[in-house]
Amino acid sequence: MNVLAAVLLIAGCVSAHALPVKDALAQVLRGTQASAVVLDTRTGAVLASAGKPRRATLGSAVKPLLLEYALEHSIVNPEMEVYCRRNLHVGGRALPCTHPADHPVFTAESALAESCNTWFAEMARRYSGAELEAALNDAGLPHSPMGAANVEQRQLAVLGLVGVTTSPLELAMAYRDLLERMSPAGPVARGLQDSVGYGMANPAAVPGVTILGKTGTASDVREAWTHGWFAGGIPGRMVIVIYVPHGDGGTAASLAQKFFQLVAGAGPR
Repeated sequence: MNVLAAVLLIAGCVSAHALPVKDALAQVLRGTQASAVVLDTRTGAVLASAGKPRRATLGSAVKPLLLEYALEHSIVNPEMEVYCRRNLHVGGRALPCTHPADHPVFTAESALAESCNTWFAEMARRYSGAELEAALNDAGLPHSPMGAANVEQRQLAVLGLVGVTTSPLELAMAYRDLLERMSPAGPVARGLQDSVGYGMANPAAVPGVTILGKTGTASDVREAWTHGWFAGGIPGRMVIVIYVPHGDGGTAASLAQKFFQLVAGAGPR
């Protein structure tokens, strides 16, 4: 064992049975059509990548990026409450919420954890087109012009269904910036941790490992199938984005869990 590995082991960052990042990613994606990239949180360096690079709409994976901007610029506040009836329709599209119905009132943190479309559709109403354009530019995400977008167009963009298509690397860079600049005790950080802890990204959870993450499910124009995303990471260590071309966010999160188990030496649940 080299000196760096020994230091990390003593610090509790890795176990003696943890795999190197490149090996772990290759093992997890072997035999799948998924694509993924892993970045060093501190430097932004690419630690590993695998699979064919693709571009696709983000679904709910875009929500934390736009929420952080909205909070920073007082477009919404963390305690904004929205009652969710689970039957959202935008522009003739049915976008029902799939989170549990036992707590129908959401704030920023709980809406992010449970990926409440109704809450984020209300946030989109508070955005102007110019503000949404600025938020997407700030995140470094390629997108259609949003300056003249109407309410429904803004809502669909905030829900990650139109206007923004990106690659795993571009999304990983955006999440790396988010994890580095957001307050570790703020509503976005707590919402991302809760998403893995009990919310929509729970398939990525590994006992004893602090993971922040978000899933996304969407379909592109002229495609009858959905694709899935997981974006997140281990704070202070790494960011990973996984894209599954035929599947959903839960599928991507399950692959992320296997990756986290391997790099943490945690073993399967």
